Amino acid sequence: MKELIASIENPQSWTIEIKQDYEGYFESLVRSWIAKKNGPLKHSKFIISSGRYRVAVVSYKSSGGELHLDFYAAFRRGFGKLSEEEVKQIIDLL
Repeated sequence: MKELIASIENPQSWTIEIKQDYEGYFESLVRSWIAKKNGPLKHSKFIISSGRYRVAVVSYKSSGGELHLDFYAAFRRGFGKLSEEEVKQIIDLL
């Protein structure tokens, strides 16, 4: 497990803040979702955290212009699943 605390600025006026990630897996996943987003983003800051013992593959909470995404760490190794519909809902939320 690699714990990172970083902030990655983007010229399109959004930021990714990493509280905890595993070799950048979840950051890459969120970046790919942002790239798939049609239209303007609803949030300007995305906070990524992950860890063990989560009740869902990903849970999220929106507060102001921030979206906090909390991932189940084992998802990166194939445990758990997000349906296409769930991914679309998350992309719409971005």
